[in-house]
Amino acid sequence: MNISEEELIEYAKPILKERGFIKKAKRWTKVTKHFTYCFFIQGSSFSKEDYYVRPGIIINELELPASTYGHISIDVPVTTKEEVLRLSLDFFSQWDSIDILKERVIDFVEWEKRNPIEMRRSGNVESNPAYPCLLTLSDKAKAAILNL
Repeated sequence: MNISEEELIEYAKPILKERGFIKKAKRWTKVTKHFTYCFFIQGSSFSKEDYYVRPGIIINELELPASTYGHISIDVPVTTKEEVLRLSLDFFSQWDSIDILKERVIDFVEWEKRNPIEMRRSGNVESNPAYPCLLTLSDKAKAAILNL
């Protein structure tokens, strides 16, 4: 890790606050009409010095059972504090409407049909999907998004 967790927290606080995020512990959230944006710093269970940065998006309109995974997130490499925030804010900016979300889920579902899980596990797939973070959505979540 190039920067300490504390250094990143101190750097992120004013930037995220200025953009409407509310901080609780090591998680910042911003609720909009359709989405809740989360900037989460998670400590490593292997080393006290290591941590992960995971910006994510919760789709507010989804009514899913608790066991259904229905949010989108990525791992941001911890390089510099400026780069971590830039990549996170860029990720958030790509998901700003339900129409964009639906369009991307439709494209992703079509890609999944052409590349079933067996092919993906063997590494025999066409080019990676444009939005690999959608890999984490359950089939129930994808269906619910398409019905929004």
